[in-house]
Amino acid sequence: MADTLTGAGYLVTTSLAAGLTAGASETITLIGVTIANVHATDACWVTAHINRTGAGVDTELCHELSIPVNDSLDLLQGKVVLNSSDAIEFQAEANSKLEATLSYLVQT
Repeated sequence: MADTLTGAGYLVTTSLAAGLTAGASETITLIGVTIANVHATDACWVTAHINRTGAGVDTELCHELSIPVNDSLDLLQGKVVLNSSDAIEFQAEANSKLEATLSYLVQT
């Protein structure tokens, strides 16, 4: 089993969409999820959702949680595991205001 520590950036939009999806033969351990409000004048809410495609219940890490102007939110207190085809999805109140930074371990 190979382990790869990596990261990615994601622009959060008003559509609930996957920021990161585990491949068919992957297990992903999320070790950091930070959402930054990069807008100069407006607060903006974010929803972060875990979509479980196999066994398990879909869950939300946060629901319409407001992030102040020029501030950020660290969503994880611990780790979250995405099994094969599971995804972390994001949605924002408005476009062009929120950016997500994801740090994670991929096991294949």
